Amino acid sequence: MKFRTLLLLAIGIGIGYAIANRMREDDPNVVKGPQQRTRTVTVQAQKLADQATAKSLELVKRARGSIRDRMSSNGDDAVWN
Repeated sequence: MKFRTLLLLAIGIGIGYAIANRMREDDPNVVKGPQQRTRTVTVQAQKLADQATAKSLELVKRARGSIRDRMSSNGDDAVWN
């Protein structure tokens, strides 16, 4: 490796490091932090969400059961194991 190539490589690394430092600085035009207060979920909303989740799971189980019943006429239970 020639000295000139080594010098160009070192200059390139130095320029890259300087640009990286400049890019890492905070931009004063960007506002950081939370802009709004977080809303807390009310107890009633949480109960409603829990009920919806339970009903959704119940419907999925029912749908799987009906599919299983339809496929049981074939006698192939390997799919469900």
